[in-house]
Amino acid sequence: MQERLRYFPMTIIARDPLVTNQASTNGDQPILRAVIQVPASRLEPGPRGPRFHVVGFDASRRTLDRPARLAPMRGDSAGWDYRDRFAKADDRTLLRDPAFHAQNVYAIAARTLGFFETALGRPVPWAFGSSQLYLVPRAFAEANAYYSDDDRALLFGYFNSQASGRIMTCLAHDIVAHETTHAILDGLRRRFDTPGLPDQAGFHEGFADLVALLSILSARESIQAVLGDPGQARVRADRLTFDGLRSSVLFTIGRQFGNALHLNRGDGLRRSIDQEPTTAWKDLRNPEWAEPHRRGEILVAAVIRTYLHMWTNRLIPIVGAGTIDRGRASEEGATAAKHLLNMVIRAIDYCPPVEFELADFLTAIVASEHEVNPDDEYGYVEALKEGFRSFGIEVQGAPDWVAPPTGWPTYRDFSYASLRSDPDETFRFIWDHARFLGIDPAYYLHVENVRPAVRTGPRGFVVSETVVDYVQELILSRADLDKLAQPTKPGDPPFTLPSTEIIPDKTKLKLWGGGTIIFDEFGAVKYQRFKRLDDWSRQQRRLQYLVDRGLWDTKGRLGFSLGVPLGQRFAEFHHQSPNLAEEW
Repeated sequence: MQERLRYFPMTIIARDPLVTNQASTNGDQPILRAVIQVPASRLEPGPRGPRFHVVGFDASRRTLDRPARLAPMRGDSAGWDYRDRFAKADDRTLLRDPAFHAQNVYAIAARTLGFFETALGRPVPWAFGSSQLYLVPRAFAEANAYYSDDDRALLFGYFNSQASGRIMTCLAHDIVAHETTHAILDGLRRRFDTPGLPDQAGFHEGFADLVALLSILSARESIQAVLGDPGQARVRADRLTFDGLRSSVLFTIGRQFGNALHLNRGDGLRRSIDQEPTTAWKDLRNPEWAEPHRRGEILVAAVIRTYLHMWTNRLIPIVGAGTIDRGRASEEGATAAKHLLNMVIRAIDYCPPVEFELADFLTAIVASEHEVNPDDEYGYVEALKEGFRSFGIEVQGAPDWVAPPTGWPTYRDFSYASLRSDPDETFRFIWDHARFLGIDPAYYLHVENVRPAVRTGPRGFVVSETVVDYVQELILSRADLDKLAQPTKPGDPPFTLPSTEIIPDKTKLKLWGGGTIIFDEFGAVKYQRFKRLDDWSRQQRRLQYLVDRGLWDTKGRLGFSLGVPLGQRFAEFHHQSPNLAEEW
C-alpha cells in the first residue's frame, strides 16, 4: 500500500488580491501565491476533514454550491489522493472559482490550527464541543468576516467595489488566519470572554492580529514580495536594520491588513507597528488607553519589536560586501517568525484561565521556554523580555508554586494515568493539597480542563506535561463584599468601591479566581500560576474598571456576562465602529 503523505501542499493566495491591484499601476499585477503545507487527512467533498467543514452556502442569495472535490472519492484511497489542481491555475480562476475559495480558506485555517497543535503538543478543542468548525467562504453580501461560536463557524462576507469589482474576504490570508485564531483561542481560554481586567478584554484581538501577522511572515513568499526590489537578487544591508525592516516590510504588510474590508479593521496592527515604547497605556484615566483594543495593540507592539531584533540578529553572520541575498534574508525572516509564533502559542497553556493581564503573558512565555528551550541559545527570550520591558511590562517573579519540604505532595492513592485525563481525580488532588497550592477551598472550585501534552523544542528536546486549568467563583452582594474584603492586618490597604449611589448595597457581584497547574511526565507538580479570588486589590481594580466602562448586565449586576454572543461582538467590532470592541 502506498505510504500516505503527512502534509498536502496547497496553493493559497499569499497576499490579498485587492492589495495586488492597488500596488499595480495598470491593475494587472499577478496575484501573489504561496504553496503551504497542510496537515494531511481524508478529504470528503466540501472539502470536509476531521476539524473543518467548508460549506458553500450564501445566506444573502439563499444558494448552496456543490461541495468542492479536492481529492478523488473512489477506491481504497478515497479522499486521500489530493492533488493541487490550482497550482498552475490563472488568476481569473483563483478569483472566481468557488472550489479554490474553498481550498484557500481550508488550507489557511488548517495551517493555523496546525501551528497551534504543533506548538502545544496536543489536539486543540473547539469551544462548542463538536470536532468540526464550519468555514463559509461566501456567507453573506457584506464587508465583514467573523467567528461565531453559536454557528460553530467562520463566516466570510463578500461585496462589490466600483474600483476593484467583487471582493472576497475569504481570499485575504490575514483575515482567514485572524478569524481562525479567534476560534482556537475561544477553545483554549473560554473564560477570556468573561468581563474582567482591561488587558483580558483586548487580548482576543491583539493575539489574533499577532498570529495572523506571524503566519504571513512565516511564508517566505510574503516577505520576498515586499523586501527590497523584487527584480534584484541582493538587498543592501543598510535596508535590513531594525528601523529599515520596520519601515519597509512590516509597514507594507501592515497596510495590507484588513484591506479586503475597506474599513478600519487593520488600523490596530498598523498602530502597533508604528508604536514607540511607552508606559502611558498603564494609566486607565487616559480614555485612549482605557479602550481594550488599544491595550491589545501594546501586546502586538512588544512582540513585533522582538521579531525585528530576532530577524536582524539572524542576518548578522551572513552579511557580505554590504549586501545580502534576497532569498536568504527572506528565509531568515520566515524562520524567525515561525520560532516566535511557536513561543507565543506555547505560552497560552501557562497563562491563568481568568483575570488575564499582559504581564501574565510575558511570564508564561518565559516559563514555557524554560521547559522546552532552557539554553535560549539565540537569546530570543531575553529579546522578548526587553521588548516587553520597553512598554513597562516585567516578568512576574517566580511561579506561584515553590517546592515544599520533603514529603509533600502526597501521591499515595493517586493514579498519574487518571491525573492526566480525569477532572474528578485532578479535583481530588487539588482538594487534598489546597493549602500547599495556596488555594482557598472556601470558594467554589471547578476543574475546567485536563490536557496531556508532548512539546518539542527547537533542538528536538521533548517535554511531556499535563496542563490543568481550574477556576473559582463567588457571587455576593456589594454589602457582603465590603465586609469580606476589609483589611485584617495592620498596614493592609483599605478596600474601597465607588459609592453606594453608583453600586448599591444589594447589587450582585461576580468575582473570579483560578489558575493553571502543570504536572511533569512523572505526575509531579512543577508549575502553577494562579489568581487568588481573595486578592482584594485586584478585585477592586476589576470592579472599578467595569463601572467606568458601564459594563452592567441587563439585571443591573457587575462581573456577569452581558448576554451578547461572542460571534455578535466579533461581527460588530469587525464591521465599522471601534467602540463596539469594548462590549463583552
